[in-house]
Amino acid sequence: KYNAIALYKVIIVIGQRLKEIRKNKGVTQDELAELLGVQKSTINSYESDKIDPVDKSKVMIAKRFNISLDYLLGVIDIPVPYFNDKMIILPDNIKDHQMNFINEYIAFTTKQSDY
Repeated sequence: KYNAIALYKVIIVIGQRLKEIRKNKGVTQDELAELLGVQKSTINSYESDKIDPVDKSKVMIAKRFNISLDYLLGVIDIPVPYFNDKMIILPDNIKDHQMNFINEYIAFTTKQSDY
């Protein structure tokens, strides 16, 4: 069963994020509408939180602007790139000392590759 309030918050985040990202990248609503194969009024409806983009459009937006779907959907607040071959997903329960070890290892291997 869906929580209507949670779903509403996700739609609001998508609209706000989409507008912010589109403007920061210098893309017009017309250009984005053409990319997604929709009318400019549909983009306006996305950005004003009247309707939620279909999943296919969300993926196209994420790819076009190189942002993760998690960021677009409001799951995370850090704009992680969609295309990122250097990202490591760590368990939620990782301890600080384990994280320190990982960071030290990365620093060590980076220094080794300089030689």
